[in-house]
Amino acid sequence: MTGMLSGRTALITGGAGGLGEAQAAALLADGAEVLLLDNRADGLAEVAGRLGTRYLVADLADPAACIAALGRQADAVDILVNNAAINPLKPIEAYDLAEFTRVQTINATAAFALVQSVIPGMKRRGRGSIINICSVTLSGWWADMVPYIASKGTLLGMTRAMARELGPAGIRVNAISPGAIPTPLEREVWADKLAEYETYLLDRQALKFRGSADDIAQAALFLASDRGRFITGQNLVVDGGWWMQ
Repeated sequence: MTGMLSGRTALITGGAGGLGEAQAAALLADGAEVLLLDNRADGLAEVAGRLGTRYLVADLADPAACIAALGRQADAVDILVNNAAINPLKPIEAYDLAEFTRVQTINATAAFALVQSVIPGMKRRGRGSIINICSVTLSGWWADMVPYIASKGTLLGMTRAMARELGPAGIRVNAISPGAIPTPLEREVWADKLAEYETYLLDRQALKFRGSADDIAQAALFLASDRGRFITGQNLVVDGGWWMQ
């Protein structure tokens, strides 16, 4: 398939459904070859089979093992989307340090490790696009999510620092902060309060409808391609006008 991303390879973490699947579909439609990474083997194989992508079963909780599993495939990556995340929901005092560390490892440390693994190839080709999926929760409006929000703050800080350092090599680094997008993770986190949560959201959004995974995917497509060639170090908030910076 021809398109602006024809001849380019994208690596998307958290590809076994939700935002990752939608991002993969959008990049595929624009001509990219896509490699999906997730630790959920059954779901990942199903999504990859449906879309016609390659996939790698690996656990971001062990970044070193994940990089080892990726191996030489990292050298071909032109587009990296650090999409995978976990989001436990408990009061501060209910977390132990192991839980806090696990969230940081999966949501931020693994993203750093993946960036390290793909930038040699990007530098050699003189181009690349790294997209970190952050969150509007950084606005500080939510309780019981300290480890998750801390990890997204780290990811946003890395986005800006990496953009500055990698820009001279032709590598762009940006973040996308989704608003409230219906996903399996959202249903899991807000399981017994979903109707109340949706009412809360629509009261606060400027646009009075729920967004979709495809809204985030189209933002990722824009930043991944040469359409966004002069954009780096930015955080694109896609939230229907909920949080206005």
